[in-house]
Amino acid sequence: MYVVKTRGSYLCANGGATKHLKFASTFDIKKKAEEVAEKWLRSDVSFKAVEKESEEYEQN
Repeated sequence: MYVVKTRGSYLCANGGATKHLKFASTFDIKKKAEEVAEKWLRSDVSFKAVEKESEEYEQN
């Protein structure tokens, strides 16, 4: 599972951003996460698709 990380927060299903990973939208494949982020986010916002499991461990 992948999540989209932007500027210290994560992309949500409602198009907003949250700093709480448990509210982030998850994607089965990295390519899908990147496609959605490119569609939802402004072109000047940098992002990266990261594995959800590795991000959860960082926050605990």
